[in-house]
Amino acid sequence: MLAFLLLANSSIVGQRTAVQAQDPRTEIFNSVNQVRANYGLPPYQWDAMLAAAAQSQAEYMAANNIYSHSGAGGSTPQTRALAAGYAGRANENIVGGTDLTPRQGVTWWINSPTHFNTMISNQYIHAGVGHAVGHGQNFYALVVGVPSDGIAATLPKTNDTLDAPAVRVDPITLASPNEDGSIIHTVLEGHTFWAIAARYEITIDELFLYNNLNNESTIHPGDTLTIRLADGAEPPPTPTPPATHIIRDGETPWTIAATYRLTLDEFYWLNGIDEYDILHPGNEVKIRLVPGEEPPPTPTPQLAHEVRTGDTLWGISIRYGLGLNDLLAYNGLTENAVLSIGDLLLIVAPTPIPTETPLPTATHPPTATAVPPTITPLPQPTTTLPAVVKRSSNASPTIQPTITADSSTLQKGMSTGAFVLGFGLVALAGIGLIFFRRQ
Repeated sequence: MLAFLLLANSSIVGQRTAVQAQDPRTEIFNSVNQVRANYGLPPYQWDAMLAAAAQSQAEYMAANNIYSHSGAGGSTPQTRALAAGYAGRANENIVGGTDLTPRQGVTWWINSPTHFNTMISNQYIHAGVGHAVGHGQNFYALVVGVPSDGIAATLPKTNDTLDAPAVRVDPITLASPNEDGSIIHTVLEGHTFWAIAARYEITIDELFLYNNLNNESTIHPGDTLTIRLADGAEPPPTPTPPATHIIRDGETPWTIAATYRLTLDEFYWLNGIDEYDILHPGNEVKIRLVPGEEPPPTPTPQLAHEVRTGDTLWGISIRYGLGLNDLLAYNGLTENAVLSIGDLLLIVAPTPIPTETPLPTATHPPTATAVPPTITPLPQPTTTLPAVVKRSSNASPTIQPTITADSSTLQKGMSTGAFVLGFGLVALAGIGLIFFRRQ
């Protein structure tokens, strides 16, 4: 019980101790996630409530020595998950057998298209595992789920085994090798191809090949099946796999794809359809290309999802392998957003609108500070004022200026007009001085 409680804590599942590594529930859980990884799918997240629902059914089957999705009081996987506190849609895989190991149990599910579909489904994100022992057999239950805002009870079931009646299964006891090395198994009540193959740890394809059987074959109590060929015996030729499949009642694209080891996208691509196309019993669908056949064109990547009846934000995000926060961010929504039929939701990160590169701002050269040109002063003429000559009062004053100038300097720095102007100013100054003295 302690090991189970520790396992139920999702934070501990990722850090398994040596003791936990031996727990069958942990082995089943990790093996299922390994199968998902092989198909490029994200791992299931451990959920303690789903684990409680799975444990309840495993113990019920062990106590009654039956294999059934119907539990105590007529409960179903959905009602058991709700009773355990999980508010969402749930689905279940079960398996059991004499000394059946966790690895053999997962092998059984891999060999069964419907159960394989549950393991590789992109419709669920949580999982829990139960294990019980009774009547010499190990019983396992895997319950997967997805939150659905309290409407789980009204959601459709996706695993057609949920309606299967309870079946009593006789223990599958390993047959001893014959003298020639061959192993022959005698079919008992409730034995199936999948359970027999898992118990003997061979593939379902090997079992079909050794016995010249296929998916359409049936077996009954008392039939014998070759499990291993006699030493030195040549195996029968491998049959050519079919290229098409005729849909039978109850089959879905998921179960058909799982049967032929295709992803759902590969199945849609081969047949040029999508999830909204309806298939009917009797329809023929393609499951592989024959040699030389031209492949269909590669579909244009889907960028948006159109909301249909029953869609939820959780369901859409899981379907396209997105985190819920990513889906909300791509579309600018919150967890409480209300979806309407026909809404388009982006399922890839929106391409950012390219920002126009602004034109470079014209950079003007700095304004030069005007520096006035250096002006070399013109050489000034040297003027010697004459001595004042006193005359009689009736005589007019006579000025005889004596001007001494450097003729070469005048030629270099002074124009003729400037010289005349300068001379005139000097003369006027002299006259003024004489007049002042006389006064």
